[in-house]
Amino acid sequence: MRPRHDARQNRRWAALGALTALVLTLVGCAAPITVPSLTAEDLPRLQAAGNFPEHVYRIEPGDTLFIRYPFHPEMDQEVTVEPDGRITATRVGGISVAGLTTGELEKLLKDRTSDRLRDPEVVVTIRHFSDKPIYVGGEVGKPGPLPYRKGITPLQAVIAAGGFKDTAHPESVILVRAAGSEKSFIARTINLGETVNDGAREPLYLAPHDIIFVPRSAIANANLWVRQHITDLIPFVGRMPIPVP
Repeated sequence: MRPRHDARQNRRWAALGALTALVLTLVGCAAPITVPSLTAEDLPRLQAAGNFPEHVYRIEPGDTLFIRYPFHPEMDQEVTVEPDGRITATRVGGISVAGLTTGELEKLLKDRTSDRLRDPEVVVTIRHFSDKPIYVGGEVGKPGPLPYRKGITPLQAVIAAGGFKDTAHPESVILVRAAGSEKSFIARTINLGETVNDGAREPLYLAPHDIIFVPRSAIANANLWVRQHITDLIPFVGRMPIPVP
């Protein structure tokens, strides 16, 4: 069991590394990229991109599958999807299953065993889902991964991560969602200030592996610049008396 745990940990750290690199690209100082605001037209695409366990789910590494042959029980097996997205199926061998639905995998196994079995029937179920964290970073109290749960919203994730810091800019929270592959993403900004201040309804629910990044406010960035370039570099500035008119 330890190798499987280590594989999950490695995937988690890899995802956190991807989070760091992506956020630095989105909000980097050298050549900042403007992330478009979320619109109603974006919602269907974001909904389709999210791999929700409670909706049409596509198999991921770390999932545990039970493959059942109703008329050939000797071929039944329970197998965990490896980090490379593959499994070793009975009498079939190694096949790539990550990204498939259970129905698509059933069809694939039927095709692969039809030369050995007469009219094979295959039923694939997911016995255990892999870890599916959400990542919250930036100006929150406790940045890091959170467990996914059905119906969690961006603001609920921020609250679970310790809430907004005083330096946060809740009007421009960045949502990043994988879109079909680990190298393709959808990034949009969400105005959570409207929800916090006016009670506006949040526009969407989070999906597994979503990234929420809370940027610094303009005032916080100005204060940071002053501290880095003036106060910290010229120690006596912080101790200078304030002139009284």
